[in-house]
Amino acid sequence: MTKRRKYAIEERKYRIQEYLNGLPYDDYRIAKSKLPLALGVSKRTFERWMYLTTGDKLEIPADKLAIIAKYLGKQIEEFFNYKVPQFNTAKLKTLKNEELINRLNLTR
Repeated sequence: MTKRRKYAIEERKYRIQEYLNGLPYDDYRIAKSKLPLALGVSKRTFERWMYLTTGDKLEIPADKLAIIAKYLGKQIEEFFNYKVPQFNTAKLKTLKNEELINRLNLTR
């Protein structure tokens, strides 16, 4: 993998394109044209999801991401191209409300 290609994949928020590229060509074509129908979204929306970068505020709804993951035989967690923070009760108790809001990116 070239440095440029690796950088492009790492910049993306989700690894959808990477997993679709791993499909045989005919399966890839079918997935690109029929997955949006199965998800109930336009082809343009699906394309936007594939090319979201880590800085984008837009998120794929969990139910839609689950459908994509099941189709590709993956777990939802495998699609995130960033580390998802893990919290337990003890860790949550130590956080102040403002800090938690900022960590979970709940600010407008």
